[in-house]
Amino acid sequence: MQIPDLVEILLKNRGLTSPVSVSEFLSPSDPLRLPVSAAGWTDTQLSSALKLVDQHLAAGNKIAVYGDYDVDGITSAAILWETLYRFSKSVFPHIPHRRQEGYGLTRAGIDHCLEQGAKLILTADSGITAGEEIAYCRSRGCDVIVIDHHQPPDELPQPNVLLFSTATSAAGLSWFFAREILSARHQDIRIAAELLSFCAVSVICDLVPLLGINRSFAKFGLSALNTTNRPGLLALFVQSGISPGHIGSYEVGFIIGPRLNAMGRLEHALDSLRLLCTTDPARALSLAKTLNDTNVLRQDLTVQSVETAVSSLNKSDIPAVILVSDTKFNEGIIGLVAAKLVEEFYRPALVVSVGEHLSKGSGRSVPGFHLTDFLRHNSDYLQSVGGHEMAAGFSLLTSDLDKFIAQISHSAELVDTSGFVRTERIDAEIPIALVGDKLYQQIKEFAPFGLGNPRPVFLSRHVPIAFPKRIGRDMSHLKFSAAGIDAIYFRAPPDLSLPVTLDRLVYSVDQNTFNGLSRLQLYIKKINGSAS
Repeated sequence: MQIPDLVEILLKNRGLTSPVSVSEFLSPSDPLRLPVSAAGWTDTQLSSALKLVDQHLAAGNKIAVYGDYDVDGITSAAILWETLYRFSKSVFPHIPHRRQEGYGLTRAGIDHCLEQGAKLILTADSGITAGEEIAYCRSRGCDVIVIDHHQPPDELPQPNVLLFSTATSAAGLSWFFAREILSARHQDIRIAAELLSFCAVSVICDLVPLLGINRSFAKFGLSALNTTNRPGLLALFVQSGISPGHIGSYEVGFIIGPRLNAMGRLEHALDSLRLLCTTDPARALSLAKTLNDTNVLRQDLTVQSVETAVSSLNKSDIPAVILVSDTKFNEGIIGLVAAKLVEEFYRPALVVSVGEHLSKGSGRSVPGFHLTDFLRHNSDYLQSVGGHEMAAGFSLLTSDLDKFIAQISHSAELVDTSGFVRTERIDAEIPIALVGDKLYQQIKEFAPFGLGNPRPVFLSRHVPIAFPKRIGRDMSHLKFSAAGIDAIYFRAPPDLSLPVTLDRLVYSVDQNTFNGLSRLQLYIKKINGSAS
């Protein structure tokens, strides 16, 4: 096999077969040049929203940017607040407190904004399911613009303007609106280019497919992130041990994102917003340390809760839809616990934090099972439910918990689990001799990687092995040489011993940089029949 043939296979595996789709993938469009139709809006919707914003700015009214406590909601709020604050110092952000206000646009959150004198609320990453709350807000004399990308209910809310689209994340939608605000007010829209760093963090962490418009956001946003001068981001890089110039989708998804999310899980996500927007380096360092320390606590709580959840299950009879509940589960991490259960058992999982009067739930799914639809079909006892195919959140009265568990258990018995099978994703079988700098340069053209565009995975046979050794604090990782190429197998099976030649090696290819030196490295997925 030659490398051009392999590139064609990789493109085809991602559904890219036409010359136009291939060209757009390999050379994504600059978001500054994309038409607003790429956001999924009509000119009428956009002009109505811009006109309403102009009216409130001209009147000097207070405007609230109402975000959410996850990465997408925080970055959305940062984009909109910074843009509008250029034109009025009467613009203020509101990030809901998870335990005091709850998820999304709530009466408590609206009341807080009204108390501050808001005459216009722009939601960022919420509002599409808040029909009653929006009606209440408007009845109080406050206008509402909803910017959201979540799955809509059968009956849409009635804000003054609805800017809904599933084309991208909420931060992506907010960025488009910010760009158009700048343009309408005769500002240089290149001001919006720097805000693309927030879009990259959003689309990667919110797990939207990194194709089309989202690939543009990720690629140009990562470039902005790696060259940022923002004190908050720079301080966060220092605290998390990463360096500008070497930040990709992995660093965003597994290092930056969890730290921004940690505040909303355990404390108040307003500090994450403050970090992103601060211009004070000393304040930035203090906030970055707070985020880092909170993330460490979040990690410890997650480990403890996963152990509790797993121990409550009968391993020999895992249901089609897992549901675990406990008074000890912190509601800020139940989504992470659900994700770990899905990873362990490959079943949709619901985790409920049991409160004295109200209980909160979060769920994660497997491909092909629409979790939010499942919950809406079993919502007799739910106070609220929202989300999308792969993730959902819900609440219910604690007095109804047993009845809800019984309903879910009954419905789960009707679920066809034949499709709940892990598949081994391999892009192509190649000779190990093909792995080298030329192949790596071609793979780099496919970055940034994420949902919809995973890092290519290869299979090679009859691979010579040398110098195996266990490494890591608990010696759980295996390092070796594969045909002269460095290889690392994270969390390798403890009883695994390597033969002189491997019959079957499944891996991805990347570059490892240490002490300023970069070398190719194989990241092992499976050895013969063993997988971590």
